[in-house]
Amino acid sequence: MSDDIVAVPELADDVSSVSNDAPFERKAPSIHVPNGEAFNLWWRYTGNKELEWLIDRAITNSQALQISAQRVVQAKARAVQAGAGSMPSVTAQASYQAEAPEDGLGTVPVGGDINTSEEFEVGLSGSYSPDLWGQRSALRSSAELKLKQAVFQYDAQLLELISQLSKSYFQYLSLNDRILNTRETEKVLTSMLLAMEDRYEQGDATVVEMQIQRSAVFNSKVRLPTLLKERDQLSYQIARLVGVAPGYLQLTNEGLESVALPSGVSGISTEYILRRPDIRAIESGMLAADADLDVARKALLPGLTLTADLSSGSLNPADLFQPNTLIWSTLATLSATVFDGGAKEQEVKYAQSVRNELVESYVDTVFDGLLAARTAVTELEFSGERLAMQRESAKAAKVAQNYGFESYSVGGIDFLTYLDSMQSYQDRQDNLHQLELEYYQAFVDFYSALGGGIPYRDISGDSEVYAGQQVSDIAMLSPATVSKTKYKQTGWLKEPGLMKQSPWLVKLTGVYDYFAVEALMRDLPRRYETLAPAESVLIEVIDVGLPAEDTSASVSDAVWYAVNFSGFSSEEEAQQWCQMLRRNQQRCVVYQPEENFRYAALFDVEETEKRSYQAGESILAKRHKAEHVAENTPLRTSSGGIPLGQMYSLLKIEQGHAWLIGNRSYRVWRFPVGARLAYDGKLKSVNPNRAVVSFDNRDYLLRPLYKVESVESGAEGNLFARLRWGGPSGEIYYHREGDRLYGKGRIESITENRVDVRWGGKLISLPVME
Repeated sequence: MSDDIVAVPELADDVSSVSNDAPFERKAPSIHVPNGEAFNLWWRYTGNKELEWLIDRAITNSQALQISAQRVVQAKARAVQAGAGSMPSVTAQASYQAEAPEDGLGTVPVGGDINTSEEFEVGLSGSYSPDLWGQRSALRSSAELKLKQAVFQYDAQLLELISQLSKSYFQYLSLNDRILNTRETEKVLTSMLLAMEDRYEQGDATVVEMQIQRSAVFNSKVRLPTLLKERDQLSYQIARLVGVAPGYLQLTNEGLESVALPSGVSGISTEYILRRPDIRAIESGMLAADADLDVARKALLPGLTLTADLSSGSLNPADLFQPNTLIWSTLATLSATVFDGGAKEQEVKYAQSVRNELVESYVDTVFDGLLAARTAVTELEFSGERLAMQRESAKAAKVAQNYGFESYSVGGIDFLTYLDSMQSYQDRQDNLHQLELEYYQAFVDFYSALGGGIPYRDISGDSEVYAGQQVSDIAMLSPATVSKTKYKQTGWLKEPGLMKQSPWLVKLTGVYDYFAVEALMRDLPRRYETLAPAESVLIEVIDVGLPAEDTSASVSDAVWYAVNFSGFSSEEEAQQWCQMLRRNQQRCVVYQPEENFRYAALFDVEETEKRSYQAGESILAKRHKAEHVAENTPLRTSSGGIPLGQMYSLLKIEQGHAWLIGNRSYRVWRFPVGARLAYDGKLKSVNPNRAVVSFDNRDYLLRPLYKVESVESGAEGNLFARLRWGGPSGEIYYHREGDRLYGKGRIESITENRVDVRWGGKLISLPVME
């Protein structure tokens, strides 16, 4: 198996859900043109952190995006090849020849000895074809334009990824709203059924009314599993878009109100349509086709080739390079095709047809962009009107439901009218959520149609591939040379540094542009609790020697990068760290660089983690926040008066699972992360010393009931376990084999390393704390 293969995951990813407090922006379908960074990166201005995190992870993890990135590297290599074709070609050669018999066949008499003749020769051979008609210059221009085209195709793939991910995420939030509406309606109908059963017992309701109500309850219930199925399937699709295995991602329970959209977007501008990367890719392709056509036309003209040979030949190696052994020759050849069956003429016609095809494709793509933008604007206009009317309809249905029971109780309306008012409110509220989703997705379509959502790459007015895109809000540091000393600086360098040593490094599989590197540095602390023992991140410049690129500009669009982690003391340590990355679906390889390489940025891992923690985005920061909320949140109770936070107690964390005991029934379960609990609860996350459970979108922290602090020997040699109670008192108790514990537990055995306790028929081993 390859070193960078990632095993298929078996457990859910331990990712905390996001609590988003973005203000809800009322929908107002006014149309005006967005501009600036808020247009290029609109998803950063929605107030929804989870959407930002998902997009960052998709940028760095998407396999489809990496395929496009590799094609950029391939196009860069082809551009270098095209440039090298205009340079002279020099070949060194050495030859040795032995011939026997030395005077030829039949020259050796019968019984005579065969003599061998030896010859030695070394020399240089050079050739150069002057670019008389500019053919090679056109070929080089074509290769550079195809490099531009590959970069724009990467951008088009990135735009498609962000748009599809955003629309899927909005649909997921909408399903959360619809599920909540369905559950609330189910509770109301169930409550009414219980009241109907009481009235039936008293003779105030008929069996027909009661059975109709039961039918309504189960008709409402049947919606819930359908919506839950759709949400789970959609979460799998979102996971696939961000580049992880389906089922390996947890998302928030928030609804669409956690996303704040602008009050409007402004009128369509042709300038924005032309910024679309797919259109710019075709533009580059057309220019490359012009250059290819020029190459084909000039291939019809005569070509001049200059060759020169200089060598030294001798029968004795010691005589090489003596004046009398030198041999040289020069030759100038002017050649023109007299007859080739029309092959070169057909090549010209082929190039013309390719160019014409791209012209038509360009016009077609521009019209597609205009159509998509106009369609999105129309959707925004009409969905805004529909939303306003549907909201009023839902309000009226709510009023009808609230007053319906009173009217039914005094005989103002019949039972079926009352039941219809309840179902009508559920339907109208569900339709409202679906219309809101259409409005949100229309915003995504509008931005996407105008090329918004990704950084805009500006083309240099010179002949270079791209102008350096200077970014004002990043630290530009002095160049440095990496040594065994750990650097505390973090950021992009003014000039590339040089990696001169050969330690063990871990390289992430894939290549990244500047935008993707920035996303990666934000994403890593959100995925891993710690990146230690890695110390520094070296952003290696992928240098293929392209003359046009400005390699001193670390943020140039022409430069692409590989990501290396340093700080490992041995190959084994680097391999273990790489395995940790692979468990979270990040491919990597361990290697020792065979030669020096240039790096454009040096990020200190500790400083990066510190910044992520201060921003509240790292795993550790989210865990501490959840623990603080859980410890300072008053316990709420279920409908039966049971405190939700005390529904379960934690016995042990084992391989990403939690052993929980019910505090009423004393039943014991082994739950994976993400498992559903009673009263619509959920096991949200675990780590070796705690578990977080969630009820009604509120988290509760569970610590182990018992911790084995030590095992001690008594006077008679029998063993006693020193157990610390996990409750508020934190008291310490000594127990021996056979003693009873909380929840009808019984100590089965005690050894120096563990205490085996049987709870609810299940044997659970509690290890001695280190």
